[in-house]
Amino acid sequence: MSEFILEAKGITKRFPGVLALQDVNFSVRRGEILGLIGENGAGKSTLLKIINGVYAHGSFEGELLFDGQHALNKSPYDALSKGIGYVPQEINVMENLSVAENIFVGHLNADEKKRGFSSRALVERCEAFLKANKFSLNARAMVSGLSIGQKQLVMVAKAISWNPKVLVLDEPTTALSQSDVENLFKIVRHLKAQGTSIIFVTHKLEEIFAITDRVTILRDGRVITTYERADYRRDRIISGMVGRELSQLYPERHVTIGEEVLRVEHMTVPDPHVMDKNLVEDVSFSLRRGELLGFAGLVGAGRTETISALFGSYRDYSAEITLGGKPVKIRSEADAIDLGINILTEDRKSNGLLLLNDIRFNIVLSNLKAVLNRAKLVSRAKEREASDAFMRKLRIKAPSAATMVANLSGGNQQKVVLAKALHSSPHILLLDEPTKGIDVGSKQEIYEIMNELLAEGISIIMISSELPELLGMCDRFIVMRGGRVVGEMDREHATQESIMSLCFA
Repeated sequence: MSEFILEAKGITKRFPGVLALQDVNFSVRRGEILGLIGENGAGKSTLLKIINGVYAHGSFEGELLFDGQHALNKSPYDALSKGIGYVPQEINVMENLSVAENIFVGHLNADEKKRGFSSRALVERCEAFLKANKFSLNARAMVSGLSIGQKQLVMVAKAISWNPKVLVLDEPTTALSQSDVENLFKIVRHLKAQGTSIIFVTHKLEEIFAITDRVTILRDGRVITTYERADYRRDRIISGMVGRELSQLYPERHVTIGEEVLRVEHMTVPDPHVMDKNLVEDVSFSLRRGELLGFAGLVGAGRTETISALFGSYRDYSAEITLGGKPVKIRSEADAIDLGINILTEDRKSNGLLLLNDIRFNIVLSNLKAVLNRAKLVSRAKEREASDAFMRKLRIKAPSAATMVANLSGGNQQKVVLAKALHSSPHILLLDEPTKGIDVGSKQEIYEIMNELLAEGISIIMISSELPELLGMCDRFIVMRGGRVVGEMDREHATQESIMSLCFA
């Protein structure tokens, strides 16, 4: 019996005008956790779709072997039936069904089919399954009432319920809190102990070091190398991903911080769905010209709600806001944009981009007035001029501004969202998880762009769940917990330990 449960040999995948994978050789050992890492556009998703049967046998060159046999997968169900489970990055659950129904839909036993979804037998089977596999989920709970992290775990549980020999996890921690990540790692280690092989795809190097036995690096559609755990080194993994040394991930910045441009005092944001509950309570802070202010805190601390209120996304809130020393009222997003404030939202795909439109349309959308002609119609020439300028400024990699945004890598999609925000000529930029879901090379480019904007006099408020990112980039820190500010510190005195102690105090 071969030591490998899964092997890809000489895999080449072509799309019109694009060579997505070229002669890829890739293997997964029995009972190992294999990390798969690479920049956006490296070919990870294409390889996963071949393994999962999305790209059917015959649509690519080379061969795929599973458990020593040719895997002629014609569909994802075909791959699942053979023993290949797949959990995509995007949340894909049935909101109006229970946890038990979500997990076992598609493979109910005879008694459950006879009695229906709501049978006690199904719930009991699910409870036993969840307990055996270390899931902290309520089998009876409606999925619509779960957190994003819990929904992600439902998807993992559903895949495991098919008893796969190989489980593919594509960026499984993107939407998870730290406690959910720890729970997922516990589940993954339990599966490994039972002999299941895991392909763990992530952009987070700390996760590679924390949980994987080997790591394979993809770049430009090719396998660059595979390292055993004993050979892991942060610098060599990064170098393999980006094709160059990243001696300093967080670039140095030499900006003179100027006068105060924003002051927010006593901001309170009521929960729109729960009476007598506040999402944000009595929050005050200030921001100066050319300053990068970091908001730290755990998931649910109120950081996103604070900057969303500042951007006018909540109508029912109270605060005293001054811009340049003058009192202002911000009751809508249009108000914020008119006052020189714009935002890069956490979820670029849901509320940051129109994926089925081109780069040009997405960029100019936030400030159509700037591309109107004398007849008050959109000028194609002005559209092209604006979008081409931002593509150069932000180094957006695409054939042209007419490229559909859905076809871009995650890093380039994030740059389009940033260009869209900058097209309104903001003085204050609100960045909510600006490097979420993008690779290390694209992260460094985003950091360099942020420094350039600060040097131009733009002020930035940044939310990040990655403390090293905040510490590496920000001048000052606001720490939130439970909707309140619990601490403020400058760069010189801030450490991961001092921030986290406030988050958990």
